[in-house]
Amino acid sequence: MAGRIPQAFIDDLLERTDLVELIQRYVPLKKSGSEFAACCPFHSENTPSFYVSPQKQFYHCFGCGAHGTAVSFLMEHENLSFPEAIGQLAEWAGLEVPREPGSVEAEPTAHLIEALEAAARFYVDQLKHSPVAVEYLKGRGIDGNTARDFAIGWAPAGAGTLVRALGERFDTETLIASGLAARRDDGSLRDRFRARILFPIRDRRGRVTGFGGRLIEPGEPKYLNSPESAVFHKSQTIYGLFEARRAETRLGELVVTEGYMDVVGLAQAGFRRAVACMGTALTRGHLDLLFRQVPRLVLCFDGDEAGRRAAWRAMEQALPVVQGMREIRVLFLPEGDDPDSLVRREGLEGWQRRLNAGTVLSETFMRLLAERYPLDTAEGRSQCAHAAVALVNTVNDPLFRGQLCDLVAERTQTPRARIEAMLEQPEAGPRTAAAPPRGGDDSSGGTAPRGRNQLWSALLARVLQLPRADWRDPSILRLVAAGGRAPEILGSILDSIDASPGISTARLLEQFRDASFFPRLMQLASLPLGGEEPELSRRVALDSADRLFREHCRERMRSLSSQTDRPLGQEELEELRRLQALLAQGEGMGNRGE
Repeated sequence: MAGRIPQAFIDDLLERTDLVELIQRYVPLKKSGSEFAACCPFHSENTPSFYVSPQKQFYHCFGCGAHGTAVSFLMEHENLSFPEAIGQLAEWAGLEVPREPGSVEAEPTAHLIEALEAAARFYVDQLKHSPVAVEYLKGRGIDGNTARDFAIGWAPAGAGTLVRALGERFDTETLIASGLAARRDDGSLRDRFRARILFPIRDRRGRVTGFGGRLIEPGEPKYLNSPESAVFHKSQTIYGLFEARRAETRLGELVVTEGYMDVVGLAQAGFRRAVACMGTALTRGHLDLLFRQVPRLVLCFDGDEAGRRAAWRAMEQALPVVQGMREIRVLFLPEGDDPDSLVRREGLEGWQRRLNAGTVLSETFMRLLAERYPLDTAEGRSQCAHAAVALVNTVNDPLFRGQLCDLVAERTQTPRARIEAMLEQPEAGPRTAAAPPRGGDDSSGGTAPRGRNQLWSALLARVLQLPRADWRDPSILRLVAAGGRAPEILGSILDSIDASPGISTARLLEQFRDASFFPRLMQLASLPLGGEEPELSRRVALDSADRLFREHCRERMRSLSSQTDRPLGQEELEELRRLQALLAQGEGMGNRGE
């Protein structure tokens, strides 16, 4: 198996790659100040909101939120894997991609994909020989062309039909690891999917990574998905996204439905912009993935109580994600209906009218709150305001946050100033989406208050966007030495900057691509700094580091001082005195803006 690509080669390749020239291959760029602008290649728009920074070698779209490096651009725009994107850049640069001997890439293994692709072809062939399955699809209004477009198949009822068909090409462990087969108690294999309509689930490159199966006869479970595997992750998978992108190259909107048949039924009616989650609740990861494709989403929910609960959960996930030109609308369907049944009964025009009548997220926000906390009594309005503030406090976009404050103040008959005061209270809840990378708030692993999250964002965004040699200021070094997840990440970033003087933002980011916190670093690298002068950015960063360190000291002091079950030991007393001295020293320096 191929070895891992050396990081030194990736660094050199990015140094040779001009992001402006790369993106010019796909869209025309025009000079705009120190950057270049264009209409975004990832979503439809008439006014340019896509900017490329030659200095950072980084792009960002203020419309759909797409951002990244040269590698990210090729991965997103061309549906390439990381090694394929590196290979393409190397080919353009006239270089051969080296491999480290003895290492193994953390990429989905080819033999699993091959087995899943072979299974998909087998299931499609079996559909031709199953009159019952064909009649079922016809009864749902699905014709042969649509079945072909989505590669719909049929899993025969036999317990080992697929295992026997693929057994000569793939070994037992491959069939199990791909989720196509399971082992019986006696050690023999059985097909995972039996007597079901099969919907292959494709990744963004069109490769089959799993299946969803639906029973057409009475029985349980009605729906069955592939298990989690090296190539299939339900929480990161959107059914129909590949097909939607293939049907419309410049998508402006996606409609999120509940299941496979909704996606397929809408496609049969001529509506090719529907997708579905994999039988799981809509998550922030799903939303981020979808917003990398389009700036506008319509979320469909059943009109019953279960639909209301699902909408509430989705709203909690959506509020932190809405920013810039992103838009979310919510459509509640008539009770007993789904998109598939509606479009068959009302036609494509009727379905489009319903979509157009969808409610914007802010109105859905107040509607769902008012259903829980009636606004016709003082008590209800008070409860509604408190519940609303906890949700508003998760919003990251300052303009959207302000609009929601106005809306809550108006509907609950509460002065705007009172709402703002409630937002600053600790019980209002954390802005979790703005948190530092993966538990980076402190060493305790607790949830950081909003102010600390903002400080970490301010500090890390500036270090990433201005990677220079003079960040090792005492204020930052003592914060790194304080310990905890975020200080460790900051220390690693500083080490990378020191090791490569003159490193660009893009090169710096790519050194952390395999880290769990890489997506958060990408977000911080795209955070607008409002045209700050470098010296102002440095002062803001150092001030943030000062504040974070003092907060760390105070929290540890509170923890030590609240110890009541036993007297403090000598080391703890010395630590307490040392923290007090450090705080006094910092305050003697003028608090640097606190």
